[in-house]
Amino acid sequence: MTSPASSVPARTVVLLVDDEPLIHQILGAMLDHLGRSSLSAYTGEEALEMLAAGLEPALVILDMDMPGLGGAGTLPRLRALRPDLPVLVATGRTREAMAPILRQHPEVGCLEKPFDIMNLRRGLADALPTPARLST
Repeated sequence: MTSPASSVPARTVVLLVDDEPLIHQILGAMLDHLGRSSLSAYTGEEALEMLAAGLEPALVILDMDMPGLGGAGTLPRLRALRPDLPVLVATGRTREAMAPILRQHPEVGCLEKPFDIMNLRRGLADALPTPARLST
């Protein structure tokens, strides 16, 4: 006989990479509402260390404007470390301004700030592999 806890599917874990604590709080609540769990990294360097240490998130939401490497410096390192890991870049920049980065990384999705829960839901659905989409 299985225990009730073992019959509950694991929640999809999303790694949030942003230097703003308020973004982590708000986006974490949105993800929770969508049935996801979130882990926080406040710099690209911290996110890369977490991934190198073995963290296996289903997806990364990466802010483009942060101190240090920033999103633009983190993204190629993240792709080299985990080429199949889905990534959504979150940015206040226009799609035109993001075009060079998105052309270099066509498999990466883009969430334009400000975004609401419906935009986030669509971004997750587009970025996540089919099994992870089922809980959307």
